[in-house]
Amino acid sequence: MTAVLFVLLEIGIAVGVWRLADRARKQQLTARSAALFAGGCAVLLLMLIATDWPLTDWPTPEINAFWDEHGVLSGTVQSVLLFGVGLLSYEAGQLRAQERLDESVTAAGLGGIVDHVVDVEVGLAFLSSPQPPDAHGWVWSPGKPLQWLRQGRDRLSRDAADRTGDPRTWPVTLPETDVPAWRKELVDQCIRRLLVVIRDWTPVIATSRNGTRVLVAVAELRKDLVELEAQLDGDRQVVEPMLVSLRSRARLLAFFLEQKSGADPLRPEVLDSFDPLPATPASLEWAADPSGRDLFGAEWTKDLQAATEALSGPR
Repeated sequence: MTAVLFVLLEIGIAVGVWRLADRARKQQLTARSAALFAGGCAVLLLMLIATDWPLTDWPTPEINAFWDEHGVLSGTVQSVLLFGVGLLSYEAGQLRAQERLDESVTAAGLGGIVDHVVDVEVGLAFLSSPQPPDAHGWVWSPGKPLQWLRQGRDRLSRDAADRTGDPRTWPVTLPETDVPAWRKELVDQCIRRLLVVIRDWTPVIATSRNGTRVLVAVAELRKDLVELEAQLDGDRQVVEPMLVSLRSRARLLAFFLEQKSGADPLRPEVLDSFDPLPATPASLEWAADPSGRDLFGAEWTKDLQAATEALSGPR
């Protein structure tokens, strides 16, 4: 029975060290946490060596005798702890390097993505009108995707006295329209706008893991926009919830990336509330596959949750 307990102890220590290293590799730990766990393994290793030292009886002869009688257990635990010290120390260094990239190169690139994501939500918001954007005073153009939103940018300011010209203030509906083709063209422009993000900003922000995950979030948004385009002529009871989800994700992504880029204050066109979208923290999902929803490392995941709660708060 005692031998079985010792084997289970060895397995438990090995699995614990492996899980910590795996979480560090996935950036589910901060560099500080990984360093602390590496230090903990080092302390335990030194204590084990000290109590197993053959020329002393520290701290008691009974403990020394125990290790003498269980040499396999002692050797295995020492090997696992030594492995934990080396691996967690390495991962802590890698996490520190990633954090420096996130704070410098990646942060500089995120500001350039925000404009694209804001424009995508504005484009999607126009779907809630029975008329195309030019009927609302925007110079609709089929050329470069959503480039026409560069004109009249002041209408998108969250602090404007009259915000009725900002389609993001309209409730999410999909009313009947006389010429439905303009809606497909608008969604197509949104899709191509996101492809521009991936093409132009991958060389800048893909140097860090969190930067790569931003690109994954953009790619997930683009993928679901393709599905929206295919469903536009279908049941409104299906399309409208998709529209709410896409607009909510775009708004959260713009707000979150603007914060991570270090902008203070936020640029006027970045909204700081989900209103009038019926979005809640529980309703936001980045991917149909649960394994794809945990996009970012530990620190960014916490900041993303804080951004979601800020947008959901009362105004």
